[in-house]
Amino acid sequence: MASETLGTSTATEQGWIKIWYEAGPVRFAASGDRLLIVEDKFRSGYECRTCEGTGKLACTECGGTGSYFRGDHKFKCSSCEGTGVIVCLVCKGKGGTLVVPETSQRRPSTGKVVSVGEKVKHFAVGESVLYSNFAGHAMDIPMGGETIVLRILHESELLAVVEGHLELRAVRHQHEALTT
Repeated sequence: MASETLGTSTATEQGWIKIWYEAGPVRFAASGDRLLIVEDKFRSGYECRTCEGTGKLACTECGGTGSYFRGDHKFKCSSCEGTGVIVCLVCKGKGGTLVVPETSQRRPSTGKVVSVGEKVKHFAVGESVLYSNFAGHAMDIPMGGETIVLRILHESELLAVVEGHLELRAVRHQHEALTT
């Protein structure tokens, strides 16, 4: 995962503690009634359960190390070519049973609070929250081959605190069981 730091804080004269969110060489801190939220990754509900949507698994021959020892000699694993990972055999590296093209993916409307302004009363750093797809401002921050989406919202734009994770596929199967 990309290098990001949560929780660096500095005190101010008013007693409010500014909480910085570090994304590589850049730091962000919410102010006023605003919150900074790291948007959750897109999940279609069709992710492979074996590899959890990555398309890769730790190599079973070398235990994910990329090498093995035979006596005092170290050898590069031939199954994974020294990488420590192999292609998932269940999804064949696709990451799911149904692959949604990136252009068709809808932005998630949930995320984790990483910084709060001094006027925020009802939400705290670390909480998972729900908001409208059209709320606030989203910034795509490229970090080491990944993109972190940082969303800046007013406290009034948040709809709810969220606990747990709902699997779309689980709900779909439950509905099918009830209708058949």
